[in-house]
Amino acid sequence: MNTIKKIVALGDSITKGVIYDGERYQTLSNGFVSQCAEDLNVNIDNYGRMGCTISRGAQIAEQHADTIAGSDVTLVEFGGNDSDFCWTDIASAPKDNHYPMTELPTFRQMYRELIARIRELGSKPILMTLPLIDYKRFYAFVTRNMGDQDQQNVLSWLGGQEERIRNYHDMYSLAVYQIGYQERVPVLDITSPFLHNRDYLPYLCCDGIHPSQQGHDLIAASVENQLRRIVPQL
Repeated sequence: MNTIKKIVALGDSITKGVIYDGERYQTLSNGFVSQCAEDLNVNIDNYGRMGCTISRGAQIAEQHADTIAGSDVTLVEFGGNDSDFCWTDIASAPKDNHYPMTELPTFRQMYRELIARIRELGSKPILMTLPLIDYKRFYAFVTRNMGDQDQQNVLSWLGGQEERIRNYHDMYSLAVYQIGYQERVPVLDITSPFLHNRDYLPYLCCDGIHPSQQGHDLIAASVENQLRRIVPQL
């Protein structure tokens, strides 16, 4: 049986291991990717980038095409930034139509193209869903520098319900499942581990969207277990 020697990780700040401490962003030395590399005893080249969308991810994949071609597996984690909005635009014009950073049909198409490219390079793509968000803390975070009227405008655009923020996030996570099914690509579920905890808030940073160190520990354990089932060589 062949042994898995190299994995590439493509993704956003979650893959990179970024957390928010209430004042600034910083990168963990022991994010979930680093933990997986150590526990699985495999080399993982981490190309996660802060703010990365699927389009930027495709560019990064091309920049590191040779590395992907030399890898056995490529982990892919996108959707959190794609599903986000320009909240200041919404605050300025709450009656206008506003769209996510990457509209869902484009997200689906570009994700499929990235999967095809990874396969073309000879690596096995494995997708990841999105962790949960805490919509209350996330709403407070994105409106924290706004005046009362702008905050009210954002809430008005959300139909008076802060929790609608979560709808967009969930749609993109579900889209990853659908893409994986359609393209016959394994999908690692990193959503359910948060739901298994009655109180999952400690697993998220105060911005409501970035996993905390505890969250990364949770993701690492889940990813390792699922990878061992999907890739027996690990």
